[in-house]
Amino acid sequence: MQYCALSMRSAARLGAGIIIAVAFSVSLSQNPVLKTRSKEEREERFSTTHRIVMNVQVTDAAGNALSDLRAEEFSLYDNHKPRRIVAFHPIDGAALSDATEVLILLDAVNTPASELENQKSAIFKYLAESRKPFLTPTAFALWFNGHLSITPASTNRNAIGRAFVRLTKNMHSNACEAEHSVAAQKGASSVDPKTCRAVHFRDSVAALDGVALQQLATGGRTLLVWMGSGWPLPTESGLEGLAVQDRDSHEKHFVQVLHDLRAAQVTVYSVVFGSDSNSIGTNSGTAESSNVLMPAADALLFFNLSEFARRTGGRALHSSTDLTSSLRECARDAEWYYSVAFNAPPAQSGFGELHSLEVKIDRPNLEVRTMTSYYSEPE
Repeated sequence: MQYCALSMRSAARLGAGIIIAVAFSVSLSQNPVLKTRSKEEREERFSTTHRIVMNVQVTDAAGNALSDLRAEEFSLYDNHKPRRIVAFHPIDGAALSDATEVLILLDAVNTPASELENQKSAIFKYLAESRKPFLTPTAFALWFNGHLSITPASTNRNAIGRAFVRLTKNMHSNACEAEHSVAAQKGASSVDPKTCRAVHFRDSVAALDGVALQQLATGGRTLLVWMGSGWPLPTESGLEGLAVQDRDSHEKHFVQVLHDLRAAQVTVYSVVFGSDSNSIGTNSGTAESSNVLMPAADALLFFNLSEFARRTGGRALHSSTDLTSSLRECARDAEWYYSVAFNAPPAQSGFGELHSLEVKIDRPNLEVRTMTSYYSEPE
């Protein structure tokens, strides 16, 4: 089982800042020689570092994945302009089980105790549905007491079940209301609920980024199913109280987290039992709000878990009454999808320039889900 504690900057970008010192000696008579690259080499290097990979889900009216689509049936639009597809691969998840992983995360930091128990029961039912191995390697993650723990991925249901039992053995809710109640019962001074929500918001977004950075090292695609609606969002009054530099900092952090999710090929799913106040709808294609940069005053609202689901091509299932079937529905996205790549154009205004994305298929009555936007890379 893997453990990591996360801060706002996700452990300082998990390695950013490592300095490599190279000792060398050069006589005064020697002149340094600069290696020059041809125009073709420079263009190839630019294309490699600015290549965007999109995982595209295509289903018919009945929700069944289509497996017979050809590259020429796909059209890709970047900021509403056609972009040439430079790589196209149909992905059979069952045949390439080592390239795709389902990661189901229990959020004990933000989920009330009763809902947490419902989630555990749904997961046990999901594991016991069949004796056959999972088609896709599956792992569990627990966000609890400020630590993120992740089990090894496996297709063996029994092995996964045993790991899940060990993972959740001493789990309990860390939700702000629960922490306030426990402190009151013990006669201790409780944490101010507003402060509690602010800390949970900050640390939970760092946990999401931590998942992306960890999965980036493993390669392949990850379907991250976050059980629950995610972290509490700041209130409107909290937004108004932020200094301009803090708003800008939050907006830049959002850009970085979304960049890490894209680089690690993480598709986010939010699965909630019943309705929830943090819900901002489901993902049924490109959402207009996902492609428009909000004013700085609304920067924190970007961090809604459903927003990450929409932007990464996942789903926000906020009206489900059957968590087990919702888990099954999310995992189906790993069985068949298409990998489409294009070379991003040079940024006009530097890192963090927002681009909308849209993929169209030359067949009628199909639903297409994929990432809806990206931010430009640094030059």
